[in-house]
Amino acid sequence: MAAAALVGVYFAGCATVDQKYGDEAWYQKSKQASAKAVEVTQTTASKAAELTATTASKAYARMQQYLAEKDVLKTFYDAGEHSETAVLSVLHKSGIAKQGAPHAPAPGGQTRPPKQSLPPLTTVPEQYSGAMRWPLDAYIVSSEYGERWGKLHKGMDMAAHVGEPVYAIADGEVIYAGDGLTGYGNVVIVRHDRKTTSLYAHNSELKVKQGDQIAKGALVALLGNTGHSTGPHVHFEIRDGDVAVNPRNVLPKSKLGVLDEPAAAVLARTLH
Repeated sequence: MAAAALVGVYFAGCATVDQKYGDEAWYQKSKQASAKAVEVTQTTASKAAELTATTASKAYARMQQYLAEKDVLKTFYDAGEHSETAVLSVLHKSGIAKQGAPHAPAPGGQTRPPKQSLPPLTTVPEQYSGAMRWPLDAYIVSSEYGERWGKLHKGMDMAAHVGEPVYAIADGEVIYAGDGLTGYGNVVIVRHDRKTTSLYAHNSELKVKQGDQIAKGALVALLGNTGHSTGPHVHFEIRDGDVAVNPRNVLPKSKLGVLDEPAAAVLARTLH
């Protein structure tokens, strides 16, 4: 609408130009091109709004179904331990520094300085400055980050039906996509800056490959039940360096005023 108004004002304000050049072929072509550009812009905006509304509506419908199946979905979570060593190997090979490891003393009581090594070249920023989103639009949390089975559960288990889209929480670079990390099944790890990563495990299908540069909201996988899992869910982790942190402390809070997340996701977290 703004574009249409702008074009209208422009030509209305140029009545003398229209009178002067109205019979010129180039002038008529220019007016036609401008009108066509406005039509295309309006059509594109309309389709985008319609798509957004449809996507939100579908997510809401799936959320209602998941809420009805909540008691069953709550039983879908990790079935055993994941290989922390394998994940740390991926992170360290990507140049993400180890956190809090004391340095062994050198002979003579002197502290041995840490080895200096340059991280591999990447296109990720030094520090990610954009907003983040949740990885699913509709889900039920089946297991929180924190103590579980006498150990720290380093992620959040988010249960849904097989095939539920799994999205990147922020811009980044895929540093791992495969099924070679014990327990995780089909897993994707995305690096968002020099030290922040996110991990999405147990997927039925991966939609990205190592080395891909992806944007926030990019489809990275389809939810599944691979690896050590009792049922379809995503084991989701966020790490600061090589240390896992609670996703709830990093991602948007579960408030209705937070519009960066789909309303269905907000509703999901406020109900558990």
